[in-house]
Amino acid sequence: MLGSNSTGNLSRAAQVSLTFLMSLFALAIMIGNAVVILAFVVDRNLRHRSNYFFLNLAISDFFVGMISIPLYIPHTLFNWDFGSGICMFWLITDYLLCTASVYNIVLISYDRYQSVSNAVSYRAQYASVVRIVAQMVAVWILAFLVNGPMILASDSWRNSTNTKECEPGFVTEWYILAITTLLEFLLPVISVAYFNVQIYWSLWKRRRLNRRPSQAGFITTPSSDSGHLHRAGLACRTSIPGPKESAVSLHSESPRRKSSFLASFRTPMKGSIIAFKVGSVSRSESSALHQREHVELLRGRKLARSLAILLSAFAVCWAPYCLFTIVLSTYHRGERPKSVWYSIAFWLQWFNSFVNPFLYPLCHRRFQKAFWKILCATKQPAPSQNQSVSS
Repeated sequence: MLGSNSTGNLSRAAQVSLTFLMSLFALAIMIGNAVVILAFVVDRNLRHRSNYFFLNLAISDFFVGMISIPLYIPHTLFNWDFGSGICMFWLITDYLLCTASVYNIVLISYDRYQSVSNAVSYRAQYASVVRIVAQMVAVWILAFLVNGPMILASDSWRNSTNTKECEPGFVTEWYILAITTLLEFLLPVISVAYFNVQIYWSLWKRRRLNRRPSQAGFITTPSSDSGHLHRAGLACRTSIPGPKESAVSLHSESPRRKSSFLASFRTPMKGSIIAFKVGSVSRSESSALHQREHVELLRGRKLARSLAILLSAFAVCWAPYCLFTIVLSTYHRGERPKSVWYSIAFWLQWFNSFVNPFLYPLCHRRFQKAFWKILCATKQPAPSQNQSVSS
């Protein structure tokens, strides 16, 4: 990414203080993303299709704190001249890591959209590890193609200039910066926003459909039971003989009448009991289905909320820098004004690598369990010699 070498007039104490703060910031980025990577490696339950994409995001953000920021600190604070080779390495690496982080967010958003909007097909679909790894590698290839070839093609300007600012040759071409901004920021933001809107729309439709079947199920079931009971009552009334018939054949048909009466009475009662049991089973199944759908809606709502937070953080961290680069591209290389706001916007894009692990992975319950498992394993004391002998 583009930097501004505007700290040359700082005092030694200010330079040391900024070096400490920047180094602490880089260390925090590495620790936060290293926890996600380590949790994924330690806990096998996390090796799910969605979590692989979080692993890819954590890897790109981890190397931002390991390579991009540590090389940039002496360059911007102590005017260290990179030279052609280190400058080219830093530019390609930084552009690649930041763009890969952005594209991983898009991939995570698309995966969240599939898991909520097409839940049945998403779970039934078999995703092999080879396919998941291919998607992760595709993210890095696309991230390199956005800026890598142009940086390599602009290497000739480094041989004909004495400036110590490590910047690619296309920083003064506003149309090239407009294209890269479109690929790095605008299209990812539009894509993530589209997936988020589709998730909320799918949840709204499912919530409407979830209310109708549940109400119909609980209304029609008792009516069927009442129908069985009504038919049972009619059968009871028609099966009992009249008083005249009982007076005529009192002695001749008394045993037969008793047996037919008991049979006609027991049969409807058995039918009503069976109907009652079937109705209760159907009600329990409907209640279980309704509860399961309610849990799915709550899960989808939580995923949509986390995706909205991820989108908001990405937009806030990247929008100021993209706006500054396009505006400053209208100036010539030596005439561009240096502003502290540009430096803040420049560091905001790296701040996105710091907040990404805390937005979803470390707030997820499974990642938290894996994190505490790692923490407890490191704090567990080694068994003493007496305990090992006794065991």
